[in-house]
Amino acid sequence: MEKVAILGGTFAPVHWGHLLMAQMATSQFALDRVIWSVDRATPHKSHSVLAIFNKWREMVALATAERPDFGLLPLDTNPSPSAAIDSLLYLQNLATEAQLYWIIGADAFQTLPKWPRCGEIGGLCEWLVAGRGSGGVEVGQMGRSIDSAEDKILIQTNHVCSVVATQMSLRAVQIRWQVLAMPAIEVSSSSIRWYYSQGRSIGHLVPEAIETYIMTHQLYS
Repeated sequence: MEKVAILGGTFAPVHWGHLLMAQMATSQFALDRVIWSVDRATPHKSHSVLAIFNKWREMVALATAERPDFGLLPLDTNPSPSAAIDSLLYLQNLATEAQLYWIIGADAFQTLPKWPRCGEIGGLCEWLVAGRGSGGVEVGQMGRSIDSAEDKILIQTNHVCSVVATQMSLRAVQIRWQVLAMPAIEVSSSSIRWYYSQGRSIGHLVPEAIETYIMTHQLYS
């Protein structure tokens, strides 16, 4: 049976943390394909950020170009700000016999009970959850503390998942989840945008093609 996963987000910009999540999930769960779903909009985003949606997609395409098992969700499948269910239904129709997964960070996963139509989404796939926390490891500075950091994040992430599972069960939805075994990398798109706007290097946080794209298109200046 084919194994297909979604990895969703705004990816503004896509960074090594996103790519590591996809790579670790692919390796640990023998995924055949990872479909990247770029969020068109969310209510708290400003109009100026929404205007560069296509650039977010272009950056994801660049970052995943060397991975034939990574691909972008077609543009017309996520027309609305709350399109998680549409993305999942698209995958169901695309691969009717596939086992479906959703790769997600723990911080986003804990908001699942608040997602529109979460009752429909929760049980349709298996959730592969990556930890993030203050005990994480800086990109480029991962040393001997990794094992203890991983243990701490694993415990925290399992707790988050258990709480979410309990909340969803109150809606009569039973979810399946597993925690990705990986170090929590302290990098976010918002911090990358801030670093770049301050003239600081982001070369250790994003692939070279993404840094070049940001410079060429004068993003986040």
